[in-house]
Amino acid sequence: MLIRRAFSSIAMTAALMFAPMTIKSPVAASNATSLASDPEPAPIVERKLDFGDFTLKTYDGHPFNLHDYAEDKRLIIVSYIAGWCENSNRNARVIKRLFDKYRDRGLGVVAVSEYSTPEEITVYVNRIGVDYPVVVETDHLKARKESSHYRYRTQAGDARKWGTPFHVIISAREIGQPRGGILARHVHTVSGEIIEAEAETFIEQHLAGKAD
Repeated sequence: MLIRRAFSSIAMTAALMFAPMTIKSPVAASNATSLASDPEPAPIVERKLDFGDFTLKTYDGHPFNLHDYAEDKRLIIVSYIAGWCENSNRNARVIKRLFDKYRDRGLGVVAVSEYSTPEEITVYVNRIGVDYPVVVETDHLKARKESSHYRYRTQAGDARKWGTPFHVIISAREIGQPRGGILARHVHTVSGEIIEAEAETFIEQHLAGKAD
C-alpha cells in the first residue's frame, strides 16, 4: 500500500511539472473579465465620422501612409487590433480570408496595432500569416485613451474597455484630398468581430458598384 501511494504521488508531481502552461497578457492578469474569449460578433454600421489619414510605422519599421495605400484600392478595411486579444486573433483569420478572396478586385486591408508590445504583434502576424500592412499606433497599455482608435470607437458608441477588434471600412469614392487631412467623412464601422457572411455581401456590393 505504501509503495502504491508513493508511486501515485510521484505520478501526480510529474503531471504537474509537465502540464502545458497558459501565458496570459498583463491585461488579463489585471482585468481578466475584459479579455473574455467569447465571440463578439457585430454588424456593419453606416456612420458619419471624420476619419483622418495617418502616417505610421509598420511593425517591422517601414513608413506607411494610408492615403497612398488607398490610391489603387476600391474598398479599405482598417482593423484596430491587439496582439494579445483573443477576439482580434480569431477575427484576423476572417479578415485574412476576405483579403485573399477580394484583394485582386480592389480590397485593401490595414491592421493597426494597439496597446501591444513588439513581441506580441510579431507573434500575431506570424500566427495568422498576415500579408497585408500592419502598422503600430500604440505599444503600451497605458495609451488606451490617447489613441485615435479610442476616439473613433467612442464616437461610434463602443463602450468596451479595450475595444479590439474594431473595424473601419472606407470606400474609395469617399476618400478626399489632400494627403494628411480627413481621409473620409462617411464610413462604415464594426464594433467587434466582423461577421464573415455579412462582410462578403457588403464587399461584393461595393466592388460591383451596387451599394448606395
